[in-house]
Amino acid sequence: MRQERRRLRRLCARSILALALLSLLAAGCSVTTKVRGMFGGELPFSVTIANDANETSAIAVDLVVVYDDKIVDQLLKMPAAEWFKNKKQLRRDFGNDVLVKEWEWIPSQSVDPQTIEYRPGARKVVLFADYATQGDHRAALDPQQPFHLTLDTLEMQVQVAQ
Repeated sequence: MRQERRRLRRLCARSILALALLSLLAAGCSVTTKVRGMFGGELPFSVTIANDANETSAIAVDLVVVYDDKIVDQLLKMPAAEWFKNKKQLRRDFGNDVLVKEWEWIPSQSVDPQTIEYRPGARKVVLFADYATQGDHRAALDPQQPFHLTLDTLEMQVQVAQ
C-alpha cells in the first residue's frame, strides 16, 4: 500500500511538471523574450547595403538601446537628422539610460553579422540612419528581437527575424 502511494505521488508530480512545461511551450517566445529582457543579453542582427544606398554616399547608422520609457517617447518623435545633429548633447542628457553603438558604411559594403550586448531593463532599440534625403529614417524594435537591416537608395528597411 505504501509503495502504491509513492508511485501515485511520483506520477502526479511528473504530470504537474509536464503540464508546466507544456504551458511554457504554449507561451512560446514571449516567455523567453521577457526572461532575456530581465537579465540583459545579446541582440544579433544582419545588414545589407544596396549598391546605391544613400544615393551612393556613406551612411552613418546609430543603434540606441533605451532603458527609460520617457526617452523612448522622445526618440520616437525625433527624425534621424535631429538625432545626428544633437547626438553629443542627447547622450550627455540621457546618460546611462541609453547605450549607443555607431557605424558608418558605404554602398555595396559587405557587413559581418553584428551583435550588441545590452544590460537588464532595456525597453526599446531605436535605429537611426543618416540619409541625405528628407524623412524620419528611424525604426524601433524590441531589444530581444533579432532583425535584418537593409540600407536602400533612399530609406532603410528593418525586417524582424523569424
